[in-house]
Amino acid sequence: MSEESTKMETKEGSNLLGSPTFTQLENGRFKCLESGHEMLAKDKESYSHSKRCRLGLIDFALANNKPPLNMFKQDPLSRAKLICKLTGDTVNKSEEHIWKHINGKRFLNKLEQKEMEKLESNGLVAEEVEEELKSSQDGAKKKKKNKKKQNKVEEIISQVRDSSDKDSDLEETDFWIPPAGERWDFDDGGDRWGSDAESEHESQEENAAEDAVEDNDEESKELSTRAKRMSIEIGPSSSASRKKKSKKDPAS
Repeated sequence: MSEESTKMETKEGSNLLGSPTFTQLENGRFKCLESGHEMLAKDKESYSHSKRCRLGLIDFALANNKPPLNMFKQDPLSRAKLICKLTGDTVNKSEEHIWKHINGKRFLNKLEQKEMEKLESNGLVAEEVEEELKSSQDGAKKKKKNKKKQNKVEEIISQVRDSSDKDSDLEETDFWIPPAGERWDFDDGGDRWGSDAESEHESQEENAAEDAVEDNDEESKELSTRAKRMSIEIGPSSSASRKKKSKKDPAS
């Protein structure tokens, strides 16, 4: 027992991936989930330390990208070899060799460099984010300033409009407008424009005057015609008698 314990102690990293997972079947046997191997209950302990079980754990962790096997990939030239993604070194497919490689100086130095690069990239990203935030804040400030300027311009424009309206109102008040119901020439329209009753009375008087003129014209026409008739009836006989008398006078 002491020799076996010393051998187990000397094999560092032999249990790197831990114990396998078993599930009980209906027939009473147990199945390893990582390797798919079936066994009796009494063989579980011996199988857990067998080479077949340990290789099954390595393949399962490699396929599912579980640490620390996420830093390795299968060597296409050899089924028993792995290639380190970080250093590019080839490693035997065993937990002891994998453990030794990930604890070596070469691997640790590369890992530190990679972490530094990540930190620097994160720092650059953080700086970029800060710059973007600053630029966004500056843009917001500029927008606020532009809004303030626009508001000031609008206020100035409104003040100018109000002043122009006031000036126009003053100009209108300066121009003299006669009061309601009065004329600038003090003509109330009484001499020229009367009421409707007066206008009707005047029109009636004018019509009566025109009728009187027409009647006078007709009377004058009748008188003239009468005079002509009298002259026609009386005129020739009287003139003849007058001539006879004038002839008789010298004989006497």
